[in-house]
Amino acid sequence: MKPYENYVKLLSYGPCIALIGSLLIGSPQCLAQDAESSPSEPMRLTVAPHSSSRIAMKTLPKAVCVLHGDGDSDTSHPFKLFSDDDGMIRFNVNPSQEADEVAGFAVDCTADGQSRTFELELRPSSTPSLDMPAPAAEIRTTKTTDIIRPALTKAEALQLSDEELAMRQYPLRPNPEGAPAAFAEWLEMVTHPARRVDARQAAHTELRAGTEASGTGWSGFDLENAPNEHPVSSYDMVQGFWYVPQVTNPILDQTTYSVLWVGLDGDNNICPNYCPAKGKYSDLWQAGTGQQITSSIAFYWKGIPIYFTFSYYFAWTELIPGQNIEVVPNVNVSPGDLMYVAAWVGNPNQAASLSGADGMAYFEDLTQSEFTPVSTPRGKVNILGYQAEWIMERPYENNGLPDLADYGYAYMYEPNAQQVDGAWISYDQNNSVQILMYEDPNATGDLLSAAFSEGPDTIYYVWYNSN
Repeated sequence: MKPYENYVKLLSYGPCIALIGSLLIGSPQCLAQDAESSPSEPMRLTVAPHSSSRIAMKTLPKAVCVLHGDGDSDTSHPFKLFSDDDGMIRFNVNPSQEADEVAGFAVDCTADGQSRTFELELRPSSTPSLDMPAPAAEIRTTKTTDIIRPALTKAEALQLSDEELAMRQYPLRPNPEGAPAAFAEWLEMVTHPARRVDARQAAHTELRAGTEASGTGWSGFDLENAPNEHPVSSYDMVQGFWYVPQVTNPILDQTTYSVLWVGLDGDNNICPNYCPAKGKYSDLWQAGTGQQITSSIAFYWKGIPIYFTFSYYFAWTELIPGQNIEVVPNVNVSPGDLMYVAAWVGNPNQAASLSGADGMAYFEDLTQSEFTPVSTPRGKVNILGYQAEWIMERPYENNGLPDLADYGYAYMYEPNAQQVDGAWISYDQNNSVQILMYEDPNATGDLLSAAFSEGPDTIYYVWYNSN
C-alpha cells in the first residue's frame, strides 16, 4: 500500500517551526547538538542496532572528509563527507546487531592544504554507558552574524513585487491563478521566519549527474515543448517540495547514490539537432538533494558478522556541461526533512530570466527553518529552457553508473514550472513525458526506478531494483 494516505499536508513543520524566536533568544531544542572530537581523543558513542542514529562530528572547517574502517586502505568506493563552515559533518549510522565489542573508524579530512584524521569508536548496543553515551541532540549556538529572513504578513506577501521579494531573498512567488496550490504553500512558507546559511559550494569530484540519453539514469517527468519541428525556449524556472527519503539496503563495501532534483533542459533526445555542440551534450541546470549509503563488516561477534551502515544526505547543484556535482555543505539535510528546491536562470536577487548570467537555485529546509540562495555563473553555457524536469536519478561515479541506492519511495509536491511568459503550470500536461529507469539503455533489463502521477500536484517515485 502506498503511504500517501498517511501524508501530513505540506508545511506542517512540527516543533521546529517555532524556530526564529528560539534563534534570537536561545537554541531550538529540535536542532542537533555539537559533538566535539579531536585528533588525540576519539569520539566514542553507543549506537542502537536496527536503528538509524544521527551523528554530528567536529572536524576541520570547510573540509572534504572520507570515512572508513580503522586500518582500511581501500579507496575504490570512498564514503565522502563535506564539513560546513564550522567543521561539522553529519551522517547516520545503523548497526546490524547488538554486541559488546567496539568498532573503530577513521575520518580523514583535508582543508586548505591541511590534513587531519579524526577517530570514531562505535559500540552497537541499546544500553549507553557513561564513557560511550548515545548520540545527543545537536545544539546550534546563536551567532551575531546570523541573518534572519523575517516572516511576512499576508498583506506584504500579496503586495510586494516579484523584484522586491527577490531582493529580500524570499523564494519566487507562484502565480495564484495558474498554480493556486503552489501559491498556498509558498504563502505558508514566507509567513514564517527562517535563518540564512552560507551558500558555499564544494565540488564532489567523483560524482556527476547526467543528461538523459538512454533511460538508464533518470526516472520522473520531463515537461517538453509543445511538439513542433523547432523547439523554442519555454521555461525559465522549476520547483518542487519533498521529504528527503531515507536510503536503506546497502551493498556491501560499496557506496551507492540516489539524487532527487528539479532542473531545466538536459534531454539528449533533442540535442543532436538543436544543441550548440550537436550530438555531444545538452545543457542542464539542476538542484536537489542527494542520498548515499555504504555498509561494511566491522567485526564478528559470537560468529555473527556485525555490519555498520553509514548514510549521508546533502544539497547540491550542477551545471552541465563543465561541472560535477557541487555540494552545499552548510545546508544541514537529514532524512525526513521537508525541502523546497527551485532552479532558474537569472541574476542574484532578481526574478527569473533566461538572459540572466547565473544558474540560480533556492534551498529551504522547512524542518530546520533554514534557507540559502545559490548562484553559479553560466559562463558560455546557454540554458535554453526547452524542458523542465522532476527527476530521481542514479548519478555517475567516476564515469560509471553505480547501483541505485534504495530510497524506497518518495513524493514530490507542487511540481511546477514557470514559463518564460510568466505563467505557472504543473508538470502534468499533455506534453509531459514519463521516464522510467532501466538497467540497460534498451529498456529490456530490470526496472530500477519509476515515477507515477498522483494528480497535478504530486509525483510518486518508487525504487524497484538495483542491477
